[in-house]
Amino acid sequence: MSKASAFPYPVGTQAPNAKLAELLAALVNGLGGRIGRTTTDVDVTVPVDKLETLVRGLRERSALSFDMLRNVAGADLGDEGLALKYHFYSFKHGHCLQVTVALPPHQHPHAEVPTLTGLFPAADWHEREAAEMFGITFTGHPNLKNLLLEEDLHIHPLLKAHPLQVAELKQGIEDGPAGFTF
Repeated sequence: MSKASAFPYPVGTQAPNAKLAELLAALVNGLGGRIGRTTTDVDVTVPVDKLETLVRGLRERSALSFDMLRNVAGADLGDEGLALKYHFYSFKHGHCLQVTVALPPHQHPHAEVPTLTGLFPAADWHEREAAEMFGITFTGHPNLKNLLLEEDLHIHPLLKAHPLQVAELKQGIEDGPAGFTF
């Protein structure tokens, strides 16, 4: 199976797909979003109140046909606020997409985002993790129980404003460069 033609579906490239950006333009512009790129994917930034409409369009438009939610990742960007990064894949067309949703700064950690569990059941665990680690509320989610922490523990350890962040930094990594030197 070393050849791409051996797969029963198209295999996308690891570079932003310019044709995909063109296909997305009408949908994204109509929702007040913008199209950018990362080193590997087209990146669509959309307001939180337009997320569900965008994702429904990504799934239902035959030219797009995004049928797989790969991942949902939260990020604390400090003073810029929080962000959610959704990663989608189309088995039909073999293209990838990242959707970014900006949220209020960490001073208001309980941002509200509509759940995508009705469109993509895989969103269940991803949203539960983001709720637990960042304090994001996914409205309409069927079961926002913690995955990793005890149920009665109401902290959000991946927020930069987390009270243990300073203690975690004092473990020595701030004294030298982050990561490993090979």
